[in-house]
This record gives sequence, C-alpha cells and structure tokens, in this order.
Amino acid sequence: MVDDISADQVEKWLDDRVVQDVERTTDNAAEYSIQCRLSHIPLNVIKEDTWGPLRVVGRAAFDTERTAAVIADPDQRYELLSRIGPVFAATPGFYTFLDEEESSTEFPNVDSLQFEHRIYPDGATQQELMSGLMAIATAIKYVQNTVAAIRRHETETETETETRDGGEGESESEEES
Repeated sequence: MVDDISADQVEKWLDDRVVQDVERTTDNAAEYSIQCRLSHIPLNVIKEDTWGPLRVVGRAAFDTERTAAVIADPDQRYELLSRIGPVFAATPGFYTFLDEEESSTEFPNVDSLQFEHRIYPDGATQQELMSGLMAIATAIKYVQNTVAAIRRHETETETETETRDGGEGESESEEES
C-alpha cells in the first residue's frame, strides 16, 4: 500500500537552495496547496485528495503589452508557437492554453499557458518533485524569453525601417532645397 503524501513531506522534499518563498495557501477544493518560487517563477504543488497525485503547476501569463502584441500579430504568433513547440514536447506532463476566464482555449485566444506535471503516490520522491518543479520553471522561463526575443527583434526591425524611411525623407527634402 502506498502512503499518503502529506504537506509536511512535500515541504521537506523542497530543496531550499533552489526553491524560495514556500507557503501553504488556501484552496478549498484541495487537501493542500503549497506555493513556492523557483528562479522567480511562481509554482504550486497541489494535492486535491488523500490518495490522489501531486499536481505540480506553473503558468506563463500573456498579460503584458509585449506579450499581447506577439499574440495579436499572426506572423509573430506563428513564430512564437513554432519556437516554443519543442518545449511542450520536452516538458513532463501536459500544457493547456487558457483564456481570461481560465477556460481551455485555442492558441490565438490565449491569455496564459499552464504546465502541469502529475506525480502519483507510488512514484513520489524528492527527485521526482524537484525534477517536475525545475522542468516547469525552465519551460516558463523559456516561453518568457522567447516572447521577449520576438518583441525585441520586431522593435529593432521597426526602428530600422523608421530610421531608413526617415533618412530617405530628409534626403529628398534636402535635394528640393
């Protein structure tokens, strides 16, 4: 028989050299929920019922102007999806695109991206928990960095175009004088 995994056990398994700001949070639907940060990424370990799995959950929100601009532009949205697709395949568990109401949605309507890795009681170890937390934090950080790179590239391209167009306009004005 597999033992129940208590909140105390989960907290003991969290490596305090890697995980910070460990706090039990209130979630009426769960037996317990532990929030923590890994590399400034907020993550949750949730146990919904006594014999159920540990759910390791993290989200990448697309709620800033920068990310909204990427999602709104079809070319940038496609580039983002093609660049982060391998992360979906490599991250343990599964991912879900969520809209503003936190319902599952298609990528063009995404407000946030949720990664979830389930650890079942018969396989629960410190190694499995920490590996799940680190994999999800790494995936979220990769998504954030990819959005930033796409926006930076787009901003640089726009600036180069404006400079080039502005430079040509000045040359024409000077020639007319």
